[in-house]
Amino acid sequence: MNDMKRGNCLQNKIKQISFLIFLIPLLLLVGCHSKKETIDLKSGYDLYLLVGQSNMAGRGVIEAEDTTEHNRVFMLNAADEFVLAKEPLHFDKSNRGVGPGLAFGKAMAEANPKIKIGLIPAAVGGTKISYWEPGNSRGLYEEAIRKAKVAMKYGTLKGIVWQQGESDSNTKDAPLYKERLLKLLTAFRKDLGNNNLPIVIGGLGDFLKSSQYKVVNKSLQETANEIGNAGFSEASTLGHIGDRLHFNSKAQRENGNNMAKAMLKLKHH
Repeated sequence: MNDMKRGNCLQNKIKQISFLIFLIPLLLLVGCHSKKETIDLKSGYDLYLLVGQSNMAGRGVIEAEDTTEHNRVFMLNAADEFVLAKEPLHFDKSNRGVGPGLAFGKAMAEANPKIKIGLIPAAVGGTKISYWEPGNSRGLYEEAIRKAKVAMKYGTLKGIVWQQGESDSNTKDAPLYKERLLKLLTAFRKDLGNNNLPIVIGGLGDFLKSSQYKVVNKSLQETANEIGNAGFSEASTLGHIGDRLHFNSKAQRENGNNMAKAMLKLKHH
């Protein structure tokens, strides 16, 4: 009986050693593959610059789907590093929340399974378009350009998404809006090295308090028509967060999907 036990014990040890001999090369292979995959994820992005004010940065309540990552959608974080994207994308204010950017990124990724999307969040809440002019003391334009150029080391800039105009929906600024936007977007294209860079312009919510939003909204549409290789994305009608200013989460997801459709239409033009 003792000989049988010793025999069984020896057989078990042989099996264990054989299993380890088989397992070690497998683990090494997996380790090498993981390392290569990590390196690959640091480059080759289709990049999109997200600019504007709070409805681009997002103020919607963050829900489970807004923190669900897509394995091919990344964002440039506050430390200028690419990480998997989740809400909030932006880092402008403490009340930041769901904007259109993540839904846009996911929709763009789903449209082409061969690409990785790199989002460049650069929106700042409460900003008029005049604050975005090159040379303004706030430096918003320069910071957006800087972020874009950092990101461009790791991929190719494929477009700009602009969502702004609420702060200009007043009798003083609304009449000047189109001229300012045409000038600004032309400057972005020039300084980012592509005078034909695709641009998607998001519309304003119909819930805004000032009736002057209609003047700005018309300017947004006309700019998209006049500047070339640009598209206007209709605003969602799914509502606001209760302040008649900021789109709610559901509306922002729809906005993002609409923006992706507009961007894809430009690419297939």
